[in-house]
This record gives sequence, C-alpha cells and structure tokens, in this order.
Amino acid sequence: MPVTPQLSIDDMLPGLAALETSVANSHNRFNGGANGAAQRMSARAPVDIHLRPKFKLTRSDSIFTMGSCFARNVEHALVQSGVRVLPEKFDFPLELLAPKAAQLARAADSALHHRVIVRAVLNKYSPLSMLNEFQRVLEPELHTAPQKGLIHVDEDRWFDPQAKDTGMHGLKDSLLVRFLIEKATQEVQQASAVFLTLGFTETWLDAETGTVLNLAPPPALIKKWPDRFRFFNASYADVLASLEGLYELITRKVRSDMKFVVTVSPVPLNTTFTHNDIITANTYSKSTLRAAVDAFCTRHDNADYFPSYEMVMSTYPDMAWKADRIHVAQDLVDFIIGRFIRGYVADAGATLAV
Repeated sequence: MPVTPQLSIDDMLPGLAALETSVANSHNRFNGGANGAAQRMSARAPVDIHLRPKFKLTRSDSIFTMGSCFARNVEHALVQSGVRVLPEKFDFPLELLAPKAAQLARAADSALHHRVIVRAVLNKYSPLSMLNEFQRVLEPELHTAPQKGLIHVDEDRWFDPQAKDTGMHGLKDSLLVRFLIEKATQEVQQASAVFLTLGFTETWLDAETGTVLNLAPPPALIKKWPDRFRFFNASYADVLASLEGLYELITRKVRSDMKFVVTVSPVPLNTTFTHNDIITANTYSKSTLRAAVDAFCTRHDNADYFPSYEMVMSTYPDMAWKADRIHVAQDLVDFIIGRFIRGYVADAGATLAV
C-alpha cells in the first residue's frame, strides 16, 4: 500500500521552492563552516541560533510570563534588560510558603535567588495546567468546584494543587494563597505579549473535581485517596489542543492582536510516573512539547517559537548548567535573553547586541 501523507499535494512546498529556501538559509548545514552547527556547538561559548522573528516588540510592550522555574530566570533577565514584565510587582508572604521554601527564601544569598524562590509559587509546568489557570481567571463562571478546587486533607489542613511550595494551611489562608496567585494571573489583561515556557507533559487530574493539577499530589494524599487522583502523559494532540485553547481564550477575552512567544524549558523532568528511565521520559516530554509548539506557531502569525531550549542543550554542559545539572547557569540565561532582546525588541539599541 502506498504511503499517504496527511498533507495534500497542494499543501506541500514545490521542490524548487524548497531548494531555494535551503540555498537562501545561511545556517542550513550541520557542517557548514562558521555558520554550521558543528562549529558553533564545538566552541566553548554559548551557542547562538539564527532567528527569523515573525514580529517585533518594543519597550512600551508589557510581557506576561508563565512557566516553570526557567521562566522565573527569564523573567528576571527581561526585567534587567529594561522590559516591563507582568506580574510586575508580585510578592508573597513567607509565612504562607511551605517551611522548606520559606527557609530557603530567608537564607537566599541574593535578591535574584530570593525572587526566584518566592515567585516559584506562580510556576506552571504543563500546557494543560496553564490553560486551566487562564480559564479560572478569565472565565471564572465556568469553574464551580467547591472552595476553588482546594483539597480538604483533614480538619485543619487544605492542599492547593495549583500552587507550588505553599504547603498546607487552614481554609482561610489557603483561599488567600489562591487569591494572590489568581490576582497575579489577572495581570495578563494588561499585557500586549505572552511569553510561555512549557515544562513537561506528565499530568495529574483530580477525578473528584475534574480539575487538571499543576503538580503531582503528595504521595501521602495519593495513598489516602488511591482512586481520586489520575495520571496521564499528555500526547502531542493534548499539548496542541491546550495551546489552541489558551490562544482562543486570550485573544477573545484580552486582545485579538496578542503576541505569543513560546519556548520549551531545558530544565529536565525531575521524577517520572511512567515505567521509563527518567532520561527516556524526559526526552518524550521535551520532544512532544517541541513538536506541538512548532505546529501551533505555524498556524498563527502572532505566535512564534524562541529556541532557548536548543541554545541550552547545544552549549557545553559545564557552561550550560549549575552543579545540580538541573538548573541553567545564570550567565547562559542572560545570554539567551540578550539574544531574545536583540531579535525581538525593535528599540533594543546597540548596547544590547549579543
């Protein structure tokens, strides 16, 4: 039986056009001199990647950021470059953090370290949890789970499955945590661009409320209610549908001309709930996200992929990572955001050239 591609012949690029595209691309070869991937990846320096931005931003734009811990580093680097980032002045009471996170915040050796720890409560890891967060804020009438989906653990403790590092509190404090996080998300309504950093595909659902969770429930809660929490590894179709849902919601509820910059976090999956080796599980997660983002950005002129993932993964490991081999070295984050500024910000100025 002949192979039948999903694309029709008319939707495929004519051969001559493909050849002309390749010839016009000065970065089209793996072994191609100074512009080739091999030489750039062999240099003991951050790997630059050629960009062709679909649109430009200006310093009058406000960028709303959402994503994993890498997004917090991106956020800080953008602020340092003079770009307005939303949520702009978010802070969080240390007494509402989980004890370990509060201790780390108090002992932070720099303002950046303190900021990253505190703002981590905003972290969102999967595209499905990002969509869930925007839906709760922009269409609250559709979310009617009791007590905003908080999980009643016992008489005095409630667990918020959407917040990171906030521990368990009484109902009043738990609702305050949720209020502060949702208030920060509402700042997307002031944005002219959204910068999304996708983390991973492994996803949990609360079957009792029908709510997608941001993170895996604590093991004690899974054991307490063995059938309540359900796990699934999001597929390419799941990720693409979540991005499309997010796009439709924001362009309908906030502004039709919103610009979207999407990237994939290089920070690896820390624990897998599949039978796979963590390396294999992480590869599935990142490659699925990357493929879905490409399809999403191809569909929309106001959505673009920024290759921070590739810049990190192609740079020498001892230059790219901190000692834990999980978090990206701040010098490389600064380089990547400098590259973003130079490529996307129209009035960046020569001083920001990388």
